[in-house]
Parts: sequence; C-alpha cells; structure tokens
Amino acid sequence: MIPTRFAPHLLLWLLLFLSVPAAAQAPAEAGPATAPEVRAVVFIASGCSACDELFDYVAPLLFERYGARLELAAVDTGTPAGAGVYQAPGEAGQAPVDEPVVRVGDRSFRGLDAIVAGLGDGFEALAADPASARWPALPGLEALLPAGIETVRGRVAGAPSAVPPAAPAGGLPARDRIANGLAVVVLVGMALALLHALARVRRPGRRSARTSALVPLSLMTGLFISAYLAYTHITGTEAVCGPIGSCNAVQQSEYAQLFDIPLGVLGVMGYTLLLLTWLVGRGLSPRGGGWRWVTWAVALAGVLFSMRLTALEPFVIGATCLWCLGSAVAMTTTLWLLSGETRRAAGTGG
Repeated sequence: MIPTRFAPHLLLWLLLFLSVPAAAQAPAEAGPATAPEVRAVVFIASGCSACDELFDYVAPLLFERYGARLELAAVDTGTPAGAGVYQAPGEAGQAPVDEPVVRVGDRSFRGLDAIVAGLGDGFEALAADPASARWPALPGLEALLPAGIETVRGRVAGAPSAVPPAAPAGGLPARDRIANGLAVVVLVGMALALLHALARVRRPGRRSARTSALVPLSLMTGLFISAYLAYTHITGTEAVCGPIGSCNAVQQSEYAQLFDIPLGVLGVMGYTLLLLTWLVGRGLSPRGGGWRWVTWAVALAGVLFSMRLTALEPFVIGATCLWCLGSAVAMTTTLWLLSGETRRAAGTGG
C-alpha cells in the first residue's frame, strides 16, 4: 500500500506526464476519405486578381492539407449560366463579383481572408455539418459542376509552387495587427512570469491575506472567461470581441478543440479542478507543501498549454482572441500566486 505522504507527489508526476501530449499535440493530417466531406462552389469573374491568387496559392494549400476531403467547383459569373446560378439565392442587386465568393451549404465566404478562415481554419467545423458534403441547392448549378470541377483541377495543377503571393497592401486589418502584437507581449510576459514563478517556488514564502484573496479571484476570473467561451462554442453564438482581435476566427479554427473537446470546456474543467485542489490543499496542508503541490502542478500544466495557444494565435492562426488572452493571464497569475505559498514551511515537513 502506498504511504499517504507520497500520494501528492505521485499525483504531481501523473499530471505532468499527462500534460506532455496535450501541450505537444498538433493537428493530425487528413486521411483519405471515400467521399468529399466539404463541397464548395467558387464564384469567380474575369479580371479578378484575387480569384487568380485563390487558385494559384490558397486552393493548392487547401488540397495539400485536406486532400480528397475537399472538392471545389468554379463558376464563372461572367457567363449567363454562371450569373444565373450566382443570383439564384436571391442576391439580385448585389455588386458583381470582384473577389472570389465561396458557397458551402447555406454559408458564404467573400474575399480571400474569409475563405482562408472558413475553408482553412474552419474546415473541421464545416466537415462536421452533413449539409457541407452536398453541393449547395442552387438552380442551374448541377449542369455546371463537371466543367467547374475540371476548371479547379486545371488551375490548381498549373499553379506556381515556388513563391507565395505578396501580402496585400496594408496586410492584416489594424485591429488584428494590434491584437496580434498584444498577444506577443502577453506571451513574453507569461514566459517571464513562469521563470519567476519557478524560482519563487524554490524558496519558502509567507502566507498573506492578500494572496489568499487573490488566488480565488484569479481562478473565478478564468472560470468566467472559460464558461463564456464554452457557451459561444457549443451554441455557435458569436463572441463579443471588443475593439481589437478576431475572437470568432480563433473559435472556429482547428486549434479551438483538443480531442474534440472545446478549449472553453477544458478551461472550465481546469479552473474548477484548481479551485477544488486549492481548497483541499489549504485544509490538508495548511503549512505548505504536501497537497499544495498538486494545485501548483495543475496550474503549471495550464500555463504551458495557455502559452501554446497564445503563440498559435499571432503566428499560425493569424488572429487573436482577447478572451483567450484574459484566460492566459488569469492562469499565469494563479501560478505565480501559488508559487509564493506552495513550498512555504516545506522544511518543517508540511
């Protein structure tokens, strides 16, 4: 039988062991499928430079990532038949296509940025909807599909492969540039706070009423943010993002889930576990050490995972969620506060 005094340390190592695959997880490559899971119609027009970029650079990357899971068909709105299909959903009076428009089921994505977010980062969400596997129900579309599919194949096969397209003038919208810059600042701050917390936990600290009050406050802040993100993800509600950032682009990306569980739900579970273990640790190890190491280990795993997502936002996803940054700051603050009391009085055998 395992002595009781060793249980917290065994649980600590178990938590650290389980956190490794979660922190290192990368999206799995798409495997072969018997039928496309997402069928999309691409409305294009002659003289549309953004349409050329779509076939030269975006579409090849999409096919490289998703393979046979994705099928595209091009419809030229410059032809009478193509214009009729494009106007079919009741979009009469809409400006002519001067940038590509993609239709998947009843969803529409206009422009390269929206198409990349919808078919790229949001592909798994589309694939989860059975309606995405069927061509949109547009009058006259069926007759144009064979030629449209061949058009896409020919354009993609002849696409250049050496140099990516130049960034459009102005690059990302100002709100995204500011938010991504803020994410980098938060990431650097998290790294510095983590290093200080690791150094802080090595020396005994002192209990203070202020720390005892700040820990639950930080945990409740993170719990509230995670609950809100879980709600918006599960219900499909658009998150309120504020003046900067693109919370919904992050929420719809392939990185918004882990093992098919929304990160908001995982956040609720993590903050609840932290709160429970913190309360238990205060009762079982009032002088520090012991069970308090369990709470500290959970917080450490949370910080490492939060740093991963914070890095993905500006450097991979290309969009930043302010709610996610808030949760990352709350988790890092919790770890830093816990580091001041976890090893307190450890020399006395607490």
